[in-house]
Amino acid sequence: MKGKLLLPVLLVLALVGVAYLLLPKGSHAFYGTRLLNPKPVDFTLEGPQGPVQLSQLKDKLVLIFFGYVHCPDVCPTTMLALKRAYEKLPPKEQERVQVIFISVDPERDTPQISDQYAKGFHPSFLGLTGSPETLQEVARTFGVYYQKTQYRGPGEYLVDHTATTFVVKEGNLVLLFSPDKVEETEKVVGDLRALL
Repeated sequence: MKGKLLLPVLLVLALVGVAYLLLPKGSHAFYGTRLLNPKPVDFTLEGPQGPVQLSQLKDKLVLIFFGYVHCPDVCPTTMLALKRAYEKLPPKEQERVQVIFISVDPERDTPQISDQYAKGFHPSFLGLTGSPETLQEVARTFGVYYQKTQYRGPGEYLVDHTATTFVVKEGNLVLLFSPDKVEETEKVVGDLRALL
């Protein structure tokens, strides 16, 4: 009876050993939500100097956050978190990262205002926006929801919106950070460095 049990146990141990040897060494355990099937994404939105196409930034790791300039809470909090993570990267790695703020409030946030807002957190950050139709299309691509709320009159309202930070590498959406996760600077930096 011992002989009959020994063979299956040895086979299982051998398979576990082979699987261990086949695992990539030094693989990074991602803190953010890693997409197992990266999604190709592209868009063209308006920046302060004219149209900006995401595919023009294929050589960079792009962090994208959708929000609006008049946001009282989650937008400045997230942009500060992205600034902290960006500034923790060595200068050579910073050159390979682009943070983009996309305003979903084109009625109040022109490309210039959106860019000024983004650059208020770091001079290398980029602020973009677009027509309502273009923004809806881009938001749909990323699964972003936004809607005016607490409307009190022209120019006096809030905008409810998805607060996820999206990470794009080589034209593919590869990683997501929820608002609480983006606050963990060291872990975010670890994920970014693993993708660089």
